[in-house]
Amino acid sequence: MPDSRKVIDLFIEVYFGASEHLRKLEESGPLKNVSSQQLQTLKIIKVEAALTPGRLSNIQGVHKSAISNRIKKLMEKELIQWSETKEDKRSKLVQLTKKGEEIVDRADELIYDSFSFLFEGVKDEDVTTFIHLFEHVKKKLKEREE
Repeated sequence: MPDSRKVIDLFIEVYFGASEHLRKLEESGPLKNVSSQQLQTLKIIKVEAALTPGRLSNIQGVHKSAISNRIKKLMEKELIQWSETKEDKRSKLVQLTKKGEEIVDRADELIYDSFSFLFEGVKDEDVTTFIHLFEHVKKKLKEREE
């Protein structure tokens, strides 16, 4: 596919621009006490429902000690909590607290409000195509994980 490099380059460029925009959002308002790394951690926990620190470390691509520190800070802020697994009582999972869910929901709302302008003037069928493309990419990434 000759344009795949262009697609990947554009994706990375958009990702960096969006990340910079999100950092500016975090510096003010209800998210100012939550770092971008902490917010990403909360978002991952919400998507996964509950997961081990090791899995979280793998997803975020950071050392387990960094995840331990992140978990500690999020627990101090009462945004996450430990839960036991049914299969192995020695294994612990992290999950969102009600307060953590509220922070993620508020962040999502800010993100949606802040980025909604991106699709102004775009035809509905183009948005649908965009959604299908991203669903395809997401599926391929999951298949590669397994």
